[in-house]
Formats: sequence, C-alpha cells, structure tokens
Amino acid sequence: MALQQSNHWFALIIGNSRQHWALFSGEHLSQTWHLSPEEFACNPTQDYPGLPCWGASVGSVPLHQVYPTAIALTLKDIPIPRMYPTLGIDRALALWGALQVYGAPVCVVDAGTALTLTLANDRGEFAGGVILPGVGLMARALADYTAALPCVAFPTTAPPRWGTTTSTAIESGLYHGTAAILQAYLGDFFEEYTQGTLIVTGGDRSLMSQLLKTFLDPHRWREDAHLAFWGIRALRNSTAKIEMQPTERID
Repeated sequence: MALQQSNHWFALIIGNSRQHWALFSGEHLSQTWHLSPEEFACNPTQDYPGLPCWGASVGSVPLHQVYPTAIALTLKDIPIPRMYPTLGIDRALALWGALQVYGAPVCVVDAGTALTLTLANDRGEFAGGVILPGVGLMARALADYTAALPCVAFPTTAPPRWGTTTSTAIESGLYHGTAAILQAYLGDFFEEYTQGTLIVTGGDRSLMSQLLKTFLDPHRWREDAHLAFWGIRALRNSTAKIEMQPTERID
C-alpha cells in the first residue's frame, strides 16, 4: 500500500526485546506496531515502502540495519538540560514526549523489559531516575538463579500479602514488593513536587497501574502508550512545541 501523501512518516524505536513502530500523518498518529522477534521480518515497511523515518535503537540491533535511510536520533538532539551522557535514548525520548504533552514537573514510569522511573523537575531539567528489572525479569529471576524455586508469573491482581505456599509467597513478593518500591520512590516525587504529573508507559503499563492503585488515588496518574513517539514527533518538528488534542492521547 503505497502512500502518496508526502506528510506520512515512520517513528521507530528498537528496544531490548521488541521493535516499536508508529505511522504518522503529519502530526497525527495513525497506527502503531509492537513487534516481537518472530514478527521482525513482517514490519510495516512492506505495506508502506519508502517513507521517511526517525528513530533510535536501545537494543543490540542497530537502527540502520532495520531501516537504512532512517534519521538516527541521539541524546544530543534532545534539549533536556542536565542529562548524563549514557542515559538511555528511549528514556530520554519518553521524558521529552511527556514534557511536550503534560509539562513539568513529570515522572515517567516505563514498564518494559526494565522498569524505569525518569524525572524532570519544574524547570524541565532532567532530575534523575531509577532502573529496576521489569516485571517479567523479576518473575523469571528466582527460577533462573535458584535450584528449587519455581517460575511464577507476575500476578495480575493483588495476592494475599502472606503466602502460604512457595508459589503464593513468590507472588506476594513480586506484587507487593514492587508496589512498595514504587510507593517509596513516587512518595518522594510527590513530596517534592506536589503538583507533579505521573505518566505510566511501556508494555506492562496496565499492570503498573494495578500496582499504583494499592497506594495512590487513580486521578494521580495516567497511562500513555506513546510517550517516546511523542518525543520523536516533537524532535521532527523542532521549530515549534507540539500541542496535542485530547483525542490524540491514545492509551
């Protein structure tokens, strides 16, 4: 399906375990794809060939191996003051997207292969962050690195706090332990920035929201699946701040 309109373009983020694609028409997000390794060969360039692309890679596969003509974005392209030089480009793009859409101060909780928290202060400067194993890694770690403990899936609803079997004890540790970690960090964020905005993104964002409900009122955060794409969009049109309409905030 060849697109004749000159304003169509791709945003691409190559992550640790997935490729994340977005098709834009100008400033409007038209479609997204989140491809597993088994789906890499069937990426959307087959249906939309020849479109310009802006993107970045945080995984082992270089951007230009997937899209040879893509414009590769780096930290130097992102005008957030005080970022350290090895900050992940995916975290920086998500934070820049959050600043464009939601303003400062803001904390981005990105629940993917890793679970990260990334802050911008009330001046829009990078203010630090946290990197933890993602929920999938947490669930597999005990089975991978012990002799007898089973692999227990991260529970999708709150289990009893005190497990009465090995499996339920692991479920409690995964669920309530992760919630306690989030509560400690986010409590500190809201103590310093009482009117701060909390945005949850990443493939496990729904599960993160479930954990947040254990200690935060639902109005204190929102989900946004496309923060990094908003960041790429803003960099593509760096001459003006992108103002999104509410209907474009696709969770």
